[in-house]
Amino acid sequence: MKRHGSHTACSIILFVAVFLVISLRCSLRHSALGTAAPDNADNDALLMELAAVDPAAAAVIQAAEKLLEGNHLSRAPQVHRDVAVRGLRDWLGRQRFDPRVMSELVDLIKRPIDRHSGIRDDNVDGTKKYASCAVVGNSGILLASEHGDLIDGHELVVRINNAPAGDARYARHVGVKTGLAFVNSNVMSRWCAAGRADCYCRAYGDAVPILTYMCSGAHFVEHAACNASSVSSSGADAPAPVIVTDPRLDALCARIVKYYSLRRFARETGRPAEEWGRQHEEGMFHYSSGMQAVVAAAGVCDRVSVFGFGKDAAARHHYHTLQKGELDLHDYEAEYEFYRDLENRPQEIPFLRDSGFRLPPVVFYR
Repeated sequence: MKRHGSHTACSIILFVAVFLVISLRCSLRHSALGTAAPDNADNDALLMELAAVDPAAAAVIQAAEKLLEGNHLSRAPQVHRDVAVRGLRDWLGRQRFDPRVMSELVDLIKRPIDRHSGIRDDNVDGTKKYASCAVVGNSGILLASEHGDLIDGHELVVRINNAPAGDARYARHVGVKTGLAFVNSNVMSRWCAAGRADCYCRAYGDAVPILTYMCSGAHFVEHAACNASSVSSSGADAPAPVIVTDPRLDALCARIVKYYSLRRFARETGRPAEEWGRQHEEGMFHYSSGMQAVVAAAGVCDRVSVFGFGKDAAARHHYHTLQKGELDLHDYEAEYEFYRDLENRPQEIPFLRDSGFRLPPVVFYR
């Protein structure tokens, strides 16, 4: 009897164990098929909703509207004042979010450059892009590799915020060729004194066009001066255009980076994404110039190669300066997550995945 009771007890325990395992498997399977996906979708929708809130951009637009209302652009030299006012008014009129702007970047960026260069585009559908583009960042990691020739082998080379290229110190690391300078307007403003009619803003010469993001409406004064400037004393040829990024592209970049920053914050802290603003100063948070240069290149190029993005503890922040630290207004780690998706999972990128635009192959050289 004793041995029989023991056998019965063991059988009951075994039965309970099997039942629990089967129940757990069913529960997990049900969770994977029925519960996890909606939760992820809901979370994604929340992140996208939060990413659409941009106090920093709203403050810039509000300040720009006050500039127009109060006629505060009178500080501009008379020769540039009317141009600055027209530029500011047009820029304010185009403030909205529309990710379909990616499909218009050839018209907005490449066509003005081609017209200046005398290149005729016979492509009837107007979608001819650069065959290949290299976007060269400013990270100190560039000095650890010799990608100069590889960079120069691209049809278009984009450089950021007037970083030096072509001299004996950097040529083998960063190349010598420059086809487009991406410059945020804070940098342009430092190169162009607001109270002067003349302006030297062309770090790569008269023939290199400039694409600039407007950090402030007041910088349309410097934009007007820069657009009319020339480093050539002869003035025989008109300098290349200074193109302002479309506000729709600005808004797209802002939402993408904030989305990745929100997601990283929630994942790493375990706190609700709504508390993101406690760690980041929302009124100052902004994407980097490099990030927008990469997105712009993706809109005008059939193939994009990216160099000098990333960091190393032993490297300078910028290859051409002694700066070691990063700016608090950027979340570089969030941008790196975006770059990984851009390279490996472009179809998963929020705001772009439903835009109807097909991203080109993008490769990051590290």
